[in-house]
Amino acid sequence: MFEPEPQQSLEDFNQRVTLATSYSGRHNSLNFIRLVLALLVIVSHAIVLGGYGSESIFGKTTLGTMAVYGFFGISGFLIAGSAAHNDPGNYIWRRCLRILPGFWVCLLVTAFFFGLVGWLTGPVPAKFHSDASTYFSAPHGPFSFVFQNILLKMRQLFIVSRAWVPAWNGSLWTLFYEFLCYILLGVLAILGCLKRRAIVLALLVVSWVAEISITLIPSANHQFNHLHNYDGLNLLTFVPIFLTGAVIWLYREKVPDSGLLALGCSVLFVISLWLPFGAHAPGFSLTSSTVFGPMLAYPLLWLGIHLPFQKIGARNDYSYGVYIYAYPVQILLAIWGVQHWGYPAYLFLCVLGTIPFAVASWWLIEKRSLRLKNRFDGSALWVRMVGPPRTKAPSANP
Repeated sequence: MFEPEPQQSLEDFNQRVTLATSYSGRHNSLNFIRLVLALLVIVSHAIVLGGYGSESIFGKTTLGTMAVYGFFGISGFLIAGSAAHNDPGNYIWRRCLRILPGFWVCLLVTAFFFGLVGWLTGPVPAKFHSDASTYFSAPHGPFSFVFQNILLKMRQLFIVSRAWVPAWNGSLWTLFYEFLCYILLGVLAILGCLKRRAIVLALLVVSWVAEISITLIPSANHQFNHLHNYDGLNLLTFVPIFLTGAVIWLYREKVPDSGLLALGCSVLFVISLWLPFGAHAPGFSLTSSTVFGPMLAYPLLWLGIHLPFQKIGARNDYSYGVYIYAYPVQILLAIWGVQHWGYPAYLFLCVLGTIPFAVASWWLIEKRSLRLKNRFDGSALWVRMVGPPRTKAPSANP
């Protein structure tokens, strides 16, 4: 006879269906998800850069914007773990290594390769000289582009060009706000808030309520756009999404591992596209889909846990390189007139042209930089800056 299986306790059942038990830091498909998101940004940008129409979806968002929301939600989840497991010095050092070297090299490549090739091979209006010296000596030339943007804040999007170029690298601007979110989480870690996760949850609620309130009031919403309070607009947009990812990590042993919940969050975001509030200017004002942006964090994390693509990006993560190099590739192809071959051909060549730069960025810059993460004792530098951590005196009555 078969022996009956022992009944499992409710505690065992709850443990099995939470993210804490289903998520593995080494075996997940989150790098695959991020690569897909980077490719979706290319798909979205190709519509407008190729001159095929607007990439706006019902006037509320774009495919590229939704992909960026996904980046911030996943980053919040992953970076919360990094902030909790590293001292502040090592945490900041690792964040800098992941973002800055690749970004700086991308600035140089954009200015001194893409911009120069576009200058030399693009159409030549009569008022321009065709030699490279004019390009290098221009007031808004490559040197200015690099130095103006070197601290992540994109203060100069344009490089002098003989063709119409909306921006030479219109994707880099989000990295500044992502790094601000890193700093926010680092500050919360220093203050001990990650160990008091209710504080982080409260901060998420406050930031989300502020975003909702401003979005619902037209007069307030109009004060946040690309001309006024632009930093405020982007922080209101990205901080709630990033903190949603962070809160999911902090409460991972309580957050259920539920495909139904992931589907429900996705449906709520889709419904937001038809809600009547929020300005109809995605990317330049707060819309109803911006308010529901945090809803995308859980579904993407759930997919990252359950999709069977753990090997994609596990050792070699090309998603960052794809994201930062796709835009100048698309601009250069548009200068050459490739978009006239039709959207499928233009999109295919945009992806194909981005791959070598993304691969080179990983192997030559990003991977080499990340090798330094354990060769610098950020904790020692932190102690020199702020002093050793305070310890409580031993109690006389233990």
